[in-house]
Amino acid sequence: QEPITNETALQINKLCMADPFFISCVIESDYEGRELTSREGVINTVNYELFDKRAEMFLTWGEYIEKTLQRINGEQQSKQMLLHLNKYADRYWTTQELKDELHLNLDVSEIKRILIILSEVDVIDRGTSDIQFKGLEDGTLNLILRHRFQEEIKGFLPNFPKEFDQQIEELKAENSSLRGKLNYYAGILAEHLLATAFRSKKRFALTDFFQNVTDGTRLNMVLVKERVKVQRDDGKNMEIDIVAQSKCGREVLVEVKKTQKKMDLNVVEDFQEKVAVYQKQFPEAIILPAFLSLGGFIQKADQFCERHGIATATEIKHYL
Repeated sequence: QEPITNETALQINKLCMADPFFISCVIESDYEGRELTSREGVINTVNYELFDKRAEMFLTWGEYIEKTLQRINGEQQSKQMLLHLNKYADRYWTTQELKDELHLNLDVSEIKRILIILSEVDVIDRGTSDIQFKGLEDGTLNLILRHRFQEEIKGFLPNFPKEFDQQIEELKAENSSLRGKLNYYAGILAEHLLATAFRSKKRFALTDFFQNVTDGTRLNMVLVKERVKVQRDDGKNMEIDIVAQSKCGREVLVEVKKTQKKMDLNVVEDFQEKVAVYQKQFPEAIILPAFLSLGGFIQKADQFCERHGIATATEIKHYL
């Protein structure tokens, strides 16, 4: 019953690397400043679970790692190998490669002995041969190891809050990109559904699909085209999403948009310009303009459409 938002739920999942135990530790954290409805609150709570010696996440992993290292002689170099393998967990390392890379003053046989113990307690993996080992592709373990050993091995603590903030920025950019792609394809789908409906219906009035229609003549479509190019006098190319020609000489021009926000006035004005360019090229046609905005319209855009005789719609359910 901990309050979160849709946005912070994604942030928690990202920073906890979708690890159910890690997520539960954050949600049920004893952190005094726990507040999971803001970006800062999520970062601070996740950091607490990794950093504070009283935190459940820290205690659980810490006890397990300590018991593991107690089984191994040469603890300092064991920590060094464990930290390195889990940092570069995308490849296998041989015992000789680790000795050379980390400048270990241990025999290859001793390195192998340590690595076998680490693999037996499931903090690293073994390869197909006896001398190959790799870190676990477990981001949670890597964070714990970095917090526990990085200062001791490399001389400085990791700045997790800064790293977490950067990860959230990347998550926001990724989600924004995905939403943009989703809106683009949703718009194309709506456009195609509407064009298909125009083609399949024998006779219909534009009021079957749109509101604020100024011409209720029943239409009999003889040609429906998608993505029709028109050109202004200055040579600039413009595109009309749907051009549907009726046997009676009327032509329906439709703009289709899917956005997160309501349709702004400037986009509707741009469509009106396309209609004017098309009308100039085909002066004999009776033009019926229409705008389908799946995100709705701001008031000024809606009023503009009404003044200029542009029919409007905000949903596609009638087309299915």
